[in-house]
Amino acid sequence: MRPLAPTPRHRRLRRSASALIGLCLALTPLYASAQDAPPSGDTATEGDLSGIEVEVSGSARRTLLPVAVPDTQALAGADGAIADQVEQTLRRNLDLAGYFRVLPVDSFFFDTHNEGLAAADINFPNWMNVGAQGLVKSSVRAEGDQIALDLRLFSVDQGRQISLNWSASTLSPDDVRKEVNAFINAVIEHYTGQPGFFGSRIAYSQRTRSGAKHIYVMNIDGSGVQRITRNNAINLLPSFGPGGSIYFTSYQDQNPDLWVWRGGSVSKLSSRSGQNSGAAFCGGKLAVTLSLGGDNTDVYLISPEDGSVVQRLTDHWAIDVSPTWSPDCSRIAFVSGRSGGAHIYVMNADGTEQRRLTFQGTYNTTPEWSPRGDRIVFSGRDERNHYDIFTVDMQGNIERLTQDQGNNFEPSYSPDGRYLVFTSDRGGQGKRLWLMSADGLFQKLLTEEGSSYEEAAWER
Repeated sequence: MRPLAPTPRHRRLRRSASALIGLCLALTPLYASAQDAPPSGDTATEGDLSGIEVEVSGSARRTLLPVAVPDTQALAGADGAIADQVEQTLRRNLDLAGYFRVLPVDSFFFDTHNEGLAAADINFPNWMNVGAQGLVKSSVRAEGDQIALDLRLFSVDQGRQISLNWSASTLSPDDVRKEVNAFINAVIEHYTGQPGFFGSRIAYSQRTRSGAKHIYVMNIDGSGVQRITRNNAINLLPSFGPGGSIYFTSYQDQNPDLWVWRGGSVSKLSSRSGQNSGAAFCGGKLAVTLSLGGDNTDVYLISPEDGSVVQRLTDHWAIDVSPTWSPDCSRIAFVSGRSGGAHIYVMNADGTEQRRLTFQGTYNTTPEWSPRGDRIVFSGRDERNHYDIFTVDMQGNIERLTQDQGNNFEPSYSPDGRYLVFTSDRGGQGKRLWLMSADGLFQKLLTEEGSSYEEAAWER
């Protein structure tokens, strides 16, 4: 079989011996160690994301709307640090959203502080001359120990304020970032018909200098980082359960046991000899990978309450690992070595009708089902031993989302299926978390500081 030559993203790969995708078994520790309608009241032209086309990679292009975000006004004795937080959150997260090109502040050739927040007080021709189509104005005002937050979106072309599914409010300083993100979600909803993802969370693992590996949770914009594990062991494979709980595997007691974090405390859920890993929760059911009695790994259902075995779903001489649920909880995708290499398989939730889904490459791993139910994303290794991210539909058709950008692996879908968070070592600064649109066209660095980030899981 000839190697897979570099190609533009989204080239659909046909099933043939000549189309080789080397997909990575080594990525999973289990193997290594064992535009829509606008809001009502707005016209269709207002809801269009009609910006400029920018080249993202190769021949791929994505339309971005030029948006200006001037400094946040600090009124009536408001803390300047809060104003800074508002404008920085607006600029970074609008850029991170993947629909906007936030214009540089040094391109504003006039004094933006002379303008107010009302349309009558804004010189729209000036904003048009700097290339803005959208304009976000903001202010904070001190009201006792509270903050009055005012955020507004304007159409520069039309010279008027746009009505959003959001309203100004008075709130605690600790809640300012959350409310700014709610505004950004409303801006995204205006232009795309669906609200943004800000306010959602991801869990991930990160290795320390001492060699330990801990589980963390943070908001998708990188704020609110919270450490979940407090031992000095290897902790990995986090996944979300009901009520914001987090399942993870820990070597704290010298065995890969399954633990769960609930309401600020951790407890052991499954500690059978061998693997207790890869937990996936859906509709009251918990699928895991176990190696009971020293056998090779298989997929089981266990009780989310006490960890008792409910049902064995796979029973094969080869390894079966990494279960992931379809959004309706009716099917499970998993990785199996029964065909001679690691491939993606699917089965019913009761273990019946197991079938192979991927027929290209030799190592396909870390699958996750799209919230829309039409595709499964997974990690891969190409003929040059580079790891990349692919998707496969229910007919076995594969698309490549990353290429020629370092190693990329462990993807996880956003709640609405429009984005992916994944690990990449591009840039030579170690493993960091990146955000990517589900079509692969837009990719942005998420964790700007530190390295050794892995195994991100998006809460949904």
